[in-house]
Amino acid sequence: MIKSAVRTARWVVALALVLSAQAHAQGNYDVVSPPQPTEVADGVEVLEFFWYGCPHCYAFHPYVDGWAARKPANVKFKMVAAPLNPAWTIHSRAYYAAEVLEVLDKFHEPFFDAIHKQGKRMRKEDEIVSFAQGLGIDGAAFRDAMNSFATETRMRRALQLADAYRISGVPTMAVNGKYTTSASRAGGYPQMIQVIEQLVAREGGS
Repeated sequence: MIKSAVRTARWVVALALVLSAQAHAQGNYDVVSPPQPTEVADGVEVLEFFWYGCPHCYAFHPYVDGWAARKPANVKFKMVAAPLNPAWTIHSRAYYAAEVLEVLDKFHEPFFDAIHKQGKRMRKEDEIVSFAQGLGIDGAAFRDAMNSFATETRMRRALQLADAYRISGVPTMAVNGKYTTSASRAGGYPQMIQVIEQLVAREGGS
């Protein structure tokens, strides 16, 4: 009886330790319920919800950029400029206009830098169009793209995604429709990348 009780007690303690370890492991990310569909048929989807005007997004950018350069081949990374606040709308338009025109490689980094390094607010359409033009992008085409149906469609989709993932702040990363994490959840930007890598590996990133 005594030996049986001791074995039972040890089993209970061991189980408690396992459950505690699992709870701790899940403390740096949230489980999305219900899981969201992704746009990746064969592989892993990773999304970054961000806003150009967010200093935290700007500080996180070198970390996620470094990860994106070395991510597994079957991982598709996509940024989501959801206008969670009406004040973010003009920057969302700028991002998706650059995406529509396929000039993100020219526009994205300089625009981020202009806001956070040069202190430009970039809150007016004319200012943004002039900035794009200074980068060698057709100004008229950029203005048209900012006000196009294609950009509106992308912005609506971004808001739908943010709502589905229950995004309340940025930067937030989502992995394969199942998990989200942030700097506050993970414990910092480097830790955030570590969590992403672990979750990507769990989902079959290779």
